[in-house]
Amino acid sequence: MLPETVASYEHLCKSSAMNIALLINRDLASHIALGRLIGLLGEHRLSIFISEKVGRDHSLSQPLMALAEFEKQLVATSSQSFNSLASQANCQLQGFADIGSKVNSPEAVARIQAAAPDVILSIRFGLILREPVIAISRHGVINLHSGVLPNYRGVMASFRAMINGEAEIGSTMHFIQDSGVDTGDILSIAKIPLNPQQSYLLNVLNLYSAGCQQLASAVQQLDSGIELIAQPQQGDGGYYSFPSEQQLAEFAALGYQLFDPAEIEAIRALQG
Repeated sequence: MLPETVASYEHLCKSSAMNIALLINRDLASHIALGRLIGLLGEHRLSIFISEKVGRDHSLSQPLMALAEFEKQLVATSSQSFNSLASQANCQLQGFADIGSKVNSPEAVARIQAAAPDVILSIRFGLILREPVIAISRHGVINLHSGVLPNYRGVMASFRAMINGEAEIGSTMHFIQDSGVDTGDILSIAKIPLNPQQSYLLNVLNLYSAGCQQLASAVQQLDSGIELIAQPQQGDGGYYSFPSEQQLAEFAALGYQLFDPAEIEAIRALQG
């Protein structure tokens, strides 16, 4: 047998379809990411679990409510719903709203365990995972955070990067190892130039092309029997919650917009 034939045979022996649980959120960025990941992970068996929001109940300021409504309308008027995307992946969309969004409860853990995931991928999932969920899959939980860690933990990381005058924004792929928010060991960081002429929303959505490729590459490595190498986060970093009215005003004073209806066609192109 020729050497290249042996190598190919060995790869086939090591590589087989994996069971992958995707944890996503019901928002525009997750909608775009899900569409991309279904294409990138098509050879694997997917199960999709969705959260309905990020974080605890809180009252949003008017600008953030307007942003949320703009995103909601773009998802609602898309050619593909979350359910139709799940159908493309030959599965049904599952959630936890019926059990009070208690993702670490025995009922929720049983739902995820039923998918027998080899790895769990989290993209903008709105609920904090604890040990019962983290321990389910043999390869652990990998999260894609839309910010450069450890400096930009928490929500709306790119908003903070813009207001801080950063030249680049990025997505960080890291393990979730405990209930800490965006504190796990880092697998990779993908950066893109920040476009000051674009809104916060479009800058964030542009992260998911490289970000989804990060996740797909990690799955390919695991499927080939290659161990993922992660590095602990260095330094204290910074955690951010939703911006205050004052911070939103400062953002606007810098000439930035949270969203821009003129960018709808660009966003539609990302939705596919």
